[in-house]
Amino acid sequence: EPRYIQDPVDFLRELLLGDHTEEMVILPRGIDLLGLSWDDCIPGDLQEALRGCADIPSFLRSLRKRPEALDKYRADIEYVDGKRRQKDILRKMKLDLGRRIDEALQMAEDGAVDPALLYVAEMRVKQERPHPVGGDKAKTVCLRDAKDLLGPYGSWMMYWDRYDEGFFVGGRGSGKGIHIDQVLWSNIGKNWRGHKLLASWPKGDVSKQVAKEFEDVLLSPPLSDNELQALRTAARVALLRPGDVYMFSGGTAHTALCVSDDICCGAYESFVPLHPAHVDLYLRTSDAIGRRAARRGARAAS
Repeated sequence: EPRYIQDPVDFLRELLLGDHTEEMVILPRGIDLLGLSWDDCIPGDLQEALRGCADIPSFLRSLRKRPEALDKYRADIEYVDGKRRQKDILRKMKLDLGRRIDEALQMAEDGAVDPALLYVAEMRVKQERPHPVGGDKAKTVCLRDAKDLLGPYGSWMMYWDRYDEGFFVGGRGSGKGIHIDQVLWSNIGKNWRGHKLLASWPKGDVSKQVAKEFEDVLLSPPLSDNELQALRTAARVALLRPGDVYMFSGGTAHTALCVSDDICCGAYESFVPLHPAHVDLYLRTSDAIGRRAARRGARAAS
């Protein structure tokens, strides 16, 4: 089970100093307790594009009608292939959101992909800009972040990345396939809407084996016997509820699955806590060998 912390001060202390290399740490109602509300964090144009959308195709069509949004944002649009692995649509056209949307909707209409399993990942602005709170240059869509809650303590962190913070949107049955982040850091997630299952595996050989055998596989029901067996080896499985804020290590294999009828919306910042276990893991990012070395090419985020 995950570890729940009820006090926001204790949660931020854990973020700075704790060891969660094989933990999921959840602050229930953290969105409210930390002052990270939907209206304070998400730009008005994205709120409008999402308003009334029950699934990803409707969200994509809403975005397609907004030329200013297409000029402003970029995002990956992912589908699940016949081998249950996630693939990017028009991966080489990262900055042409309109073209990627058109291709995704056409593939869904032609029956080439399951529209229910489409997933919008790593959404951010195309051009860096000063963050409205911190003033640091960033491409995050979010107007307020966990980083902004730390005040002077944030400068003591070994590393904090909100420059490329991603915004994620998915419908029931979609999510992020099994992977280890390219950088062996930790992630703090804000779950504004929907229910999501998050699973992570023990560090070291177990994570490496799971990531190798099931790289980018989305564990969407029904699961095969091999997938069930892999899930049984997970260190933690958690149900994230609307309003939860949570942290986990991206240096271990992990995966996420949207499970509610409501559309899921969340974002992730990445950081390196001051605990020696996390510093050690981060410094092993470039290891070619070793118990905790990640597979090269594994993609970040959930």
